[in-house]
Amino acid sequence: MKTPPSRPALFGLLLAAALAAPVAVMAQTPSTDPSVAAPVKPDNRLTMNVSGKVQAKTDTTLTVDSRTITLTSATTYARGKAQIGSGDVKVGDMVNIVTTDDGQVAVSVNVTVSS
Repeated sequence: MKTPPSRPALFGLLLAAALAAPVAVMAQTPSTDPSVAAPVKPDNRLTMNVSGKVQAKTDTTLTVDSRTITLTSATTYARGKAQIGSGDVKVGDMVNIVTTDDGQVAVSVNVTVSS
């Protein structure tokens, strides 16, 4: 015959559950303190497509339809499904660029028509 759990053991479990509940709730509640900045998540960054003809190019920027877009070491390049290098993008090429930071930084550059 099994013996029921002792009262001190049940009390210990109940106490542990009661102490853990507020900690779990606090971990999910965002800070309301205005001096604490909210964490920036990648999905908080605005993305947009910029399409058009490359008017100018430097090592760090592309100008497409009078918009200058910053290129980074993380920017990827493609022509159709084939991966290419940044040097393969030429002035006069038609491109579609996926950007972040409201069109300021290129995530990917896809050459749609070569000049």
